[in-house]
Amino acid sequence: MARTRLYPPSVDPGFPELPGTPQGWIYTTFGRVLEVVERPLKLNPDSTYRLVTARRNRGGITLRREMLGREILTKTQFEAREGDFLISRRQIIHGACGVVPSGLNGAVVSNEYSTLRTRPSLLMEYLRHYCHSPYFQRTCFHSSHGVDVEKMIFKIDEWMEREVAVPPLGEQRKIAAILSSVDDATEATQAVIGQLQVVRKAMMAELLTRGLPGRHTRFKQTEIGEVPDDWEVIHLNQVITGGPVNGLYKPASKIGRGTLVAGMTAIDGTTLDWTRCRRAELDEGEIVRFGLRGGDLLVTRVYATIEGIGRFIIVPELIEPAGYESNMMRLRLDRSKAIPEFVAAQMALGDARRGIEQRATLGAQASINNEGVRRLRLRLPSLPEQAEIVSILDLVGARIAIEQATLAALRNTKSALMSALLTGEVRVTPDEAAA
Repeated sequence: MARTRLYPPSVDPGFPELPGTPQGWIYTTFGRVLEVVERPLKLNPDSTYRLVTARRNRGGITLRREMLGREILTKTQFEAREGDFLISRRQIIHGACGVVPSGLNGAVVSNEYSTLRTRPSLLMEYLRHYCHSPYFQRTCFHSSHGVDVEKMIFKIDEWMEREVAVPPLGEQRKIAAILSSVDDATEATQAVIGQLQVVRKAMMAELLTRGLPGRHTRFKQTEIGEVPDDWEVIHLNQVITGGPVNGLYKPASKIGRGTLVAGMTAIDGTTLDWTRCRRAELDEGEIVRFGLRGGDLLVTRVYATIEGIGRFIIVPELIEPAGYESNMMRLRLDRSKAIPEFVAAQMALGDARRGIEQRATLGAQASINNEGVRRLRLRLPSLPEQAEIVSILDLVGARIAIEQATLAALRNTKSALMSALLTGEVRVTPDEAAA
């Protein structure tokens, strides 16, 4: 019997209870609108095959890798064609399903996948969106069996008997068109964000190593490469007041109320989100010793992987007194020498990251100590030039933030539209679809 209490994150918890069937919709089963297809392949040892995978969270069907027939250990393979709907029988509880795109026509899947085609009463473009609905997710989960959530197997025959309400073909087509238009806008926004991030990365590499355009004509060689002649290359310790200070540890009995305490979960990019901070009981001495100020830098010093250590986080203006956890260290800059945003950007450059990794200690967890951070190299222009560089990077960062807000709004719109359209709560007409 399928589990009813333990759900993976990709599933909206609950039993698959079908909402009331809107007037004109067909009350049927998945087996009457879908059919299982199998196209067995005999692998040629010397031929190259494209193996596909269904990504979790309904992330679609993507290329996993290309392999020669002799390299494919599971010899029972099937051809997948454009427009097939694939369900991973071992991963569907995590939302691993989707439609095969045109670029993967003729790829292969193992016998761990169920391949479906729509019957005349169901459009594949409608199913592409409907598989994101909570009801669809729940039917898949409750048609899976196993004693452990990671070992549950999808039973296609059982699922095909489950009920589903299907709109008329014309309405399916209109719903799919509306939702696809939001998808198109989402993809376009994601592309803009990607382009802006590439631009910002290139600008950072240029501005943080060679300075403002046209400002410098003479350069000098240093231990971390060529820099403008009037810049310094120093150790990070030379712009820190009081040295790095590790955070504090509080037992579970002291957590839950009291003072805000910033931890790894509060990191949002290169700054902190106060709403994601925990609270802990701190005495007055601890607040003084481990207190934060706006403009402090927090450096992650202990993490599960080496990629997670040495991240420089800028503390925003405080909304109330706050401290920080023991897996971080605090750097308080001499603001007459360095701007926090400039230092944080410098520490994200490739040579700084290499310096961090060279000074890291690897064990059960990766870590970097105070001395390792003190000795990191920093390119240091004048304060006015630091401020100008930060201002330029902030302009691009602000544009990225605007596009990210647009992306979030589009995703919220898609979610609301799916909830209304895929249940028949809101019906569409030809005029609405055209609009």
